[in-house]
Amino acid sequence: MHSRVAIFAAAILALVGSAPTASAVTATRSEGRAFVGTAPGLVPAAGVTGVRITAQQSGDIWTLPVSFRLNFTEFDANPGNKFSFTVWIELWEQDDVYDDFLVKTRPAKATPQTSGSSWNHTFKRTSDQLDQEQGGEEIYARVLVKNMDTGAKVEGASLRIQIAP
Repeated sequence: MHSRVAIFAAAILALVGSAPTASAVTATRSEGRAFVGTAPGLVPAAGVTGVRITAQQSGDIWTLPVSFRLNFTEFDANPGNKFSFTVWIELWEQDDVYDDFLVKTRPAKATPQTSGSSWNHTFKRTSDQLDQEQGGEEIYARVLVKNMDTGAKVEGASLRIQIAP
């Protein structure tokens, strides 16, 4: 309850201009520690941009490289906040009703940098592993980023690519 009051009070002060935005303070209930810095909307958030997937077949093996850019706000990257982020990539096959989950990477730790960072991962799958239905498959990648301190998640997705395993 005390954390909610602190967040609410900081938000009011930042909005009405009685305190500079840089003095806004947020606290997570589970951690009980405060984070100081400029935080748009008082919520630290990473961003995923430029998610791209391509496919190349060699015999029965499909190579599916995924690339994307991971961006952080100055608030995320502030060394005083010491946020911990985890990133993983999932491959999905688009269906009419429910998309089919294919595979995901192990979570990797991401260190917040205001300059952002480029990420790449290559999946290798057999035709049988990708073949979910009759006819061609529409494959796409989802990139998920989780702030391990706040629980906030953001994601980005690629366009669908058509393959015929």
